[in-house]
Amino acid sequence: MRLFTRSLKAQFIEAFTLLILLSSCFLAAITGREASSEARYERGLLLTNRVQSLAKALDQSMWFWIKEVDTLRHTIGLIGGDMDKVSTAINRLQDTMPAFAWIGLMDPKGKVHSSTDSVLQGTDLSICAIFRQGKNGLFVGDVRKATLLAQLLPHPENAPLKFVDISMPIGDGELKDWVLVAHLSWTWAREVEEFILSGEGSDSATKIMVLGADGSVILGGDNEKPLALSLLQELEEADSAWRVELWPDGISYLTAAVRCTGFKDYDGLQWSVVARQSLDAAYEPVRKLVSRILVAGLVLAALFALVAGYTARRVIAPLKALTLAADKLSKGERVTIPRNEGILEIEVLSSSLSTLVDNLTRAEKDRTRIQYAAERDSLTGLLNRHGLAARLNESMSEFQQNQGVVELLYMDLDGFKPVNDTHGHHVGDAVLTILGQRLSRCLRKEDVLVRLGGDEFLALLSHRDRVPDIFRTVRRIRETVGSPISTDGLLLNIGISIGHATWHCNEESVEDALKRADSALYMAKKAIKNPLGDSGTLS
Repeated sequence: MRLFTRSLKAQFIEAFTLLILLSSCFLAAITGREASSEARYERGLLLTNRVQSLAKALDQSMWFWIKEVDTLRHTIGLIGGDMDKVSTAINRLQDTMPAFAWIGLMDPKGKVHSSTDSVLQGTDLSICAIFRQGKNGLFVGDVRKATLLAQLLPHPENAPLKFVDISMPIGDGELKDWVLVAHLSWTWAREVEEFILSGEGSDSATKIMVLGADGSVILGGDNEKPLALSLLQELEEADSAWRVELWPDGISYLTAAVRCTGFKDYDGLQWSVVARQSLDAAYEPVRKLVSRILVAGLVLAALFALVAGYTARRVIAPLKALTLAADKLSKGERVTIPRNEGILEIEVLSSSLSTLVDNLTRAEKDRTRIQYAAERDSLTGLLNRHGLAARLNESMSEFQQNQGVVELLYMDLDGFKPVNDTHGHHVGDAVLTILGQRLSRCLRKEDVLVRLGGDEFLALLSHRDRVPDIFRTVRRIRETVGSPISTDGLLLNIGISIGHATWHCNEESVEDALKRADSALYMAKKAIKNPLGDSGTLS
């Protein structure tokens, strides 16, 4: 009953903590939803006001430039045919108003008689739309890239030179049929934009663009293709609109758009001003409010967690000890599972882990024993063919790093078969055991000795620590093996033939090297009296 009460208490604390968190999340969700709607409405109106300000400023600026050109028209009409005075008036206006990139006076046939800095003076521009349209009255052309003047006038900020065309007939005096033409640099629009954006409420998350009558971006973007926004269709019935709009980049923004309707007697060029703001920036105040609610919920949850931690300390401590033991066990370390009493669930868990550790320990020992038996010769204890393959897999990278050279000694006993035939296999087994021990003593610690089967042995001498002295090693092996063997009351003499091959690990397979060593052994068997054959045979 005591154990049940303790478990129920823990569950009760967890339930109350979870209830507080869920309540906080629910309250944050409801508040965030309402606040998001309110924030979206306020931000939408703010964006609309900003684009309206820019649209109004653009229209007023255009009206101002038109009036400046109109004033110059009246001045030229009063001056008449004195081209020197006309040129002075034109240059004075450009000096006063640098926004005018070029101003020129054309005769009724389209020839330039006077211009700013004499640029294009004497040039026939009768085919230009600005001349043809200006003969009939005031003409204001939409933003376009400069063509003829592109190479003659400086480019601001290394950007393409763009103009707004203004032209009108002189209309009075002896030059009444002449046409006054002005190219208004589009840089003034950027200055208007920067002035508007530097005002109150500006932020880096808001992007404002000016669109031409065809929807192409003429200010505030690099893409001059028409901008496909469903919001722009609403401007056909209203001067302004705003909503959350999906843009061509696949991201939704809070978007506001306003149509430029002109100013006074200037009807405008049907431009549109569009502003977009990322939803993250628009909903920033909402996120802060939601964060405060969630923080308050987390504080309350933390208070309950402290109470729960104090109450469940006896539960957590033994679980932590078991966790640390299990972690060490997963890393292959030897551990002793701590025994815990007093809490039934933990006691059962501890007992289960102890049983698991015991089973894993026995399984590891069995695996090691089986692996050793599979890779070792049961008679001599040396590596067998399976063990050789495993050792090569383990040491191949080491062989390749150490000059990639391994010396192979393929060895076969001489006179061993008569021992088995005459004295029995038990004597032969004793001889093989003794010779396996002798061969091991003839090799270095880092060398590998393998019993391939029967009376065949293989030694691998690496160049890891030092280059082995093959001839000295072979001489030592022959002398050691050739010493009389005393076993079962018998004194036996056994010889050995050796075939040597150098294995270049990086250039050939071990199989090919073994074939060469076997061939060398075969030659050694045929020429036992020749200690060192021409093919690297050793006997």
